[in-house]
Amino acid sequence: MPFGSGAGDIPGLTPPPVLIFFHIPKTGGLTIKSVVQHCLQDQCFDCELPVPDTALWVCSTANIAQKFYSLSAEERRVVRCVVGEHVSFDVASIFSLPSKFFTIVREPVDRVVSHFYFSRTWHELPSHQFIRDMTLEEYLDSGMGLDYDNHQVRMLSGCPELDSPWTFERGRLRISAPPVTRRHLAMAKRNIEKRFIVAAPMEQLSALVWFLKRLYGWPIHRALYRIHHKTPGRPKVQSLSQTTRKRLEALNEYDFALYEWVKERFAEQIEPLEPDFSRQVRRFEVLNSSFRRLHPFIPQPILAAVARLPLSHRASWRAKLTHKAINSSVTRHYVPRFLARQPFAKDD
Repeated sequence: MPFGSGAGDIPGLTPPPVLIFFHIPKTGGLTIKSVVQHCLQDQCFDCELPVPDTALWVCSTANIAQKFYSLSAEERRVVRCVVGEHVSFDVASIFSLPSKFFTIVREPVDRVVSHFYFSRTWHELPSHQFIRDMTLEEYLDSGMGLDYDNHQVRMLSGCPELDSPWTFERGRLRISAPPVTRRHLAMAKRNIEKRFIVAAPMEQLSALVWFLKRLYGWPIHRALYRIHHKTPGRPKVQSLSQTTRKRLEALNEYDFALYEWVKERFAEQIEPLEPDFSRQVRRFEVLNSSFRRLHPFIPQPILAAVARLPLSHRASWRAKLTHKAINSSVTRHYVPRFLARQPFAKDD
C-alpha cells in the first residue's frame, strides 16, 4: 500500500460520528490533542476547564456540557471530536450523535512519577498547597491522592465510587475511595472492548497517530507533531530507590495488568495491517523526528501557510508536501544526516 494513502483503509472500521479522547493524566494527552485539533480543526471541541473536579483530575460532565452549550448552534452541529480534558464516560450523553472513545495508557510507575512532579508545579490544583514541598515518598504516605493507586483502572472502569471529590477538613485535604479490585480491571477491559475504537500504549504514540491518520485519511503534513508538556525536574524511574519502586509496583498491580493487556490488544488490532503498517510508522517517525528538530528554525509565515492548507486529499498541496517530501532521497537520506551533525538536544 502506498505511503500516505487515503481515508478509510483500516479494514472493518469507519470514523465514528463523534470521537472522544478519554484522556488519562500524564499519558501524552496534550500531544495527541494538538494532532487531533490540527487535523479536525473546526470539528474539534476543546472541553478544557481551569481545574479538575475530583482527585482523579476528572472534570464533571455538567461543567463540560455548560461549555459545549455556550457554543453557537452551528459550532455545536459540526463537532465530530472531543479533546482537552479528563472526562468520564457519561460525557457521551452531551452529544446527539453516537460516539466512540480512544485512549492512551502508560507504564504505571513512570506515569505516577510524572504525575506527582507535574502536580507540584500546577499552582491552581486544589492539592498543590499541601504537596508542593513533599517528596514522592512523603506523598505516598500522605493519603492526599489517588493517582498512585491504579489511576488508569479507576478511570477506565467507569466506576464513580473509585474517585473522590476534593474534601477539606480542618485545613487538611482528605481523599477517600475504595480500593481497586480484579472486578474493576475486568470492567475497564470490557469498556475498552465495547466503547473504544482504539487504545494504545504511550510508547507507541506514533503508531496511534498513524492509525488515526489512516482511519480518517488525514494529510501527512497535518499529522506531524511535537512533544508537549514534558514534566520539568522529574527523576527517571531508574533513579528511584528499590523500596519506592517496589511500593509503586504493588500499588499499581491492576494498572500493570491493564497496561500489558492494552499493549497486546493494540498489537492484535494492527496485525492485519502488517507488514505495511510498521514500515509506514517507521518512515513517519523519521519524518516526524526531522520535523520536531527543524520546527524551531522554520519561519513562522511558512508554518502559518502550512496550517491553512486544505484537508482534502485531492488538493495539490498534499501531494507536494507529503509524497515528494517523504519519498524523496533528500528526506530519507540527507535530512537525517544533516540532523545527526547538529547540536540539537536529545529528545526525552
